[in-house]
Amino acid sequence: LKAKGKTEEVIATHILIAVGRSPQTESLNLDVAGIKADEKGNVIVNDQLKTNIKGIYALGDVKGGPAFTHIAYNDYTIVYRNLIENASLSTEGRPVPYCMFTDPQLGRIGISEKEAEKKGLDYIVAKIPMKQVARGIETNETLGFMKAIVDRKTKEILGASILASEGGEIMSVLQMAMQGGITYDQIRYNVFAHPTYSESLNNLFMKLED
Repeated sequence: LKAKGKTEEVIATHILIAVGRSPQTESLNLDVAGIKADEKGNVIVNDQLKTNIKGIYALGDVKGGPAFTHIAYNDYTIVYRNLIENASLSTEGRPVPYCMFTDPQLGRIGISEKEAEKKGLDYIVAKIPMKQVARGIETNETLGFMKAIVDRKTKEILGASILASEGGEIMSVLQMAMQGGITYDQIRYNVFAHPTYSESLNNLFMKLED
């Protein structure tokens, strides 16, 4: 491997090369219908998933952005409800959770510590290794950690990264808290069923001092 002028040799059994994705829109003949696309071929839409041509919408990976199944499904619910139920929904401000099903799983929601720093936010970080999580010890799943970024003043959760067994499920608990405006100090003393991974959120936020 060559990077920044240095050469490094790595011994591995498998190599994964991830070079990104390209939308398969060329065969759609978008120009015939007058539908606009960007330089990469992604269909351009507004926050209600409308293209520049009235009555034509673009949903899922074809429009660019986070290429997740759950985002594509949410696109569908937005368009369906706007058309059929006369709602006025948009993609603006919607949460974008994701989970990589590695071993252990990586679940993420909200902003990272680096993003919080870049935005100049007044934040604090809660972090706990899985070897300190009771459920992890009981199931011999102690690899990874839980990490959350919270607003120092409002105590709102800004983001979380969970690298752990069932990391996606733990992340989803924090996502619901974020959407419901539940602060970290409420979670710290909340009653969770024992012994569950979610219970360890008590311990995670006990790492913070008011």
